[in-house]
Amino acid sequence: MSTGTGFVYEYNSKLYLITNGHNLTRVNPDTNERIINSAAFPIKIKTKARIIPKEAPESFTAVFFDIDLYDDEDYKKPKWFIHPTHGYKVDVIAIPFADLAEIPEHVKLFPINRYKFDDNFEIEVADDVFILGYPFDITGGKELPIWKRGTISTEPFIDINNLPKFLVDTATRSGMSGSPVIMQRNGFHGFNGKQMTGNEIFGLIRLFAGVYSGRIGADDNFQTQLGVVWKTEVIEEIIVGKRVGDIEFQNK
Repeated sequence: MSTGTGFVYEYNSKLYLITNGHNLTRVNPDTNERIINSAAFPIKIKTKARIIPKEAPESFTAVFFDIDLYDDEDYKKPKWFIHPTHGYKVDVIAIPFADLAEIPEHVKLFPINRYKFDDNFEIEVADDVFILGYPFDITGGKELPIWKRGTISTEPFIDINNLPKFLVDTATRSGMSGSPVIMQRNGFHGFNGKQMTGNEIFGLIRLFAGVYSGRIGADDNFQTQLGVVWKTEVIEEIIVGKRVGDIEFQNK
């Protein structure tokens, strides 16, 4: 039906696929209207996992597998969780799909929160960010994502429209909804004005900045192309809240 992006998150030994709510509902959470004219909605996600044989770790393949989105054949019982306070207004959902112990050794998944980021630093306005996704279903080879560059355009500690999101200046394309956003900064870090903190480092740092969910002005190349990024904390708020998504979108 369409192509989007998502990533794996691990919490309490359970694995979740994180993506945008509009990828499943096909409804714009701001206008509450359908993104396309069709009334169809997806019932499963087809994605890939990396297979690395123990006897030949230098070689790997990527194989398709499905993630069901509903617990019943009538498609009335969604499996995904939405934000416990804001619902679909926060355009991020978490789909539980496996316990960590269920994953065979040769199947390699890479939960983003198990990557060693430089978490003793914070993202700042004007930082460079990279949105990792699949524009128009294009890959970077071997199923790896495309890194699209952007710049943080609003103060990250301020909520936009009373929702936990900030804006980035970027020129992304269809297929990147649900992408992880990575801040990358090169230089001297940890310097507080004229005072040394003892935590200074020089070089490259990276932080997980949030979840991308589309552009403002995406329908017109002459509009200001600002992308929406949902803050990282919404992921665990959704997982812990366990508020199951409703199906009102099916009747729009």
